[in-house]
Amino acid sequence: MVDRTSRRIFILAAIAFILWVLYLLKPVVLPFIGAFLIAYLFSPLVDKLHRIGLPRWVSISVVFIGIGVVLTWAMWYLVPLVWKQLMYAKTSIPAGMHWVNYTFLPWLSHTFNLVPMEIDTEQMSSAIMDYIQTNYSADSIQAVVLKVAQSGLNFIQIGGTIILIPIIAFYFLLDWERMLDSFRRLIPRPYEKATLNIVSECHSVLGAFVKGQFLVMFLLGVVYAVGLQMIGLEVGLIIGMIAGLASIIPYLGFAVGIIAAVIATLFQFGLDWTHLALVVVVFMVGQMVEGYILQPFLLGDKIGLSPVAVVFAVLAGAQLAGFLGMLIALPVAAVIVVLLRHVREYYEKSRVYGHPQVVIENTDIGSVSIESEQIDIDIEVKNHPAKNLQETEKSSKIESIDNKEP
Repeated sequence: MVDRTSRRIFILAAIAFILWVLYLLKPVVLPFIGAFLIAYLFSPLVDKLHRIGLPRWVSISVVFIGIGVVLTWAMWYLVPLVWKQLMYAKTSIPAGMHWVNYTFLPWLSHTFNLVPMEIDTEQMSSAIMDYIQTNYSADSIQAVVLKVAQSGLNFIQIGGTIILIPIIAFYFLLDWERMLDSFRRLIPRPYEKATLNIVSECHSVLGAFVKGQFLVMFLLGVVYAVGLQMIGLEVGLIIGMIAGLASIIPYLGFAVGIIAAVIATLFQFGLDWTHLALVVVVFMVGQMVEGYILQPFLLGDKIGLSPVAVVFAVLAGAQLAGFLGMLIALPVAAVIVVLLRHVREYYEKSRVYGHPQVVIENTDIGSVSIESEQIDIDIEVKNHPAKNLQETEKSSKIESIDNKEP
C-alpha cells in the first residue's frame, strides 16, 4: 500500500510546479485563458443552436457574428456621444477655473474667514515647463522617444493578442465537449464524484456571477446615465458609465459617480441647489434600484463574497494582471471561496480537527477507504470466482428440484 501522505505531498508539489511554469509563461498563457473564458461564457448558447439542428461550426459562427454586430452597433452609437461629451468637458475647463477663482474660492474665504486664494493657470503652466526643462535633458528625451517606440510595439502586440483570442475561442468551442470529456477522464476514479460535485458548484457560482454581477453593473450604469442626462448634465453619459463599471466594488460606483456628478454640476450650472438636489435624487434612486431589485433578483447570496473580500480580490487582480485581472478577479475569488468551503469541510472531518470518527468512502466502485483515529486503510474489493461458481451450482440444483416436484 502506497503511503498516502507521500502521495499527497507529491500531488501538491506537482501542482505547485505546474502553477510556477504557468506563471513564467504568463504572457503566452493569458490569451488562452481569455479565450477559454469566452468559450465558457458562450458555450450554452452554442449548444442551444447546435441542438436545433445547426452544425457546431455554424452555431459558433452565428454567435460570433451576433457579438460583432452588437459591439459594432454599441460603438457606433456610444463613441460619438462619448467624444462629444469629452470635447465639452475640455472646453468647459476654462469656465470651470473661472468659477473656482471668482465664485467658489471667494465664498470659501468669506465663509470660513480664510486668506483669499486664486489659482493662477499661467503660473502653473510655467512651473510645469520649468520642471521639464530642469529635470529632463536630451538623453532623457531620447529615453522618452525610445519608450514611446516600445509602447508602439506593445500596442501592436496587444492588437495581435486581441485578434488571436477569438480565433482560439472558436477552436475551444468547436472541441468543447471532447475537451471536457478529456478533462473528466484525467480525474482519478476514486475522486471523480467529489471532483464533479465541486466543479458543479463552481459552475453555478460563475453562472450566477456572469448573469448577475455584470448585468447589475450594466443596468446600474444605464440608470445613472439616463437620470443624469434627464436632469440636463452634459457629461451624464460618461459619469453614468464610469459609475456603473465602478459598482463592481460595493459603494465605489455610488461614491465616484456622485462626486463626479456634483463637480460637473457645479461647473455647468454653478451653485444651483435644484440641480444638486436632482443629482442626489438620481443616485439615491440608483441605490434603491440596486438594493431592492437588482441585487435580490439577479444575485441573491449565490456568490458569497463580503465587501472586504471583493475589494481585496479586485486590488489583487489589478496587481497581478492589470485590467484583465480586475475583470476576472471576482469570478476567480468566487471559485476560491467554493474550494475553501470544501477544504474546511474536509478539515472538520479529519483527525487533525479532533473527531475520532470512522469515515468510509468509495464503496460503490470496488474499493473501500476506512479512516479513523487509529487506522487509515485502503481495501480493494474483488468478487471471488469460486463463490460465484458455488452460487451457480446451488441455483441450478434448486431449479432441478423445482422441476421434479410436479
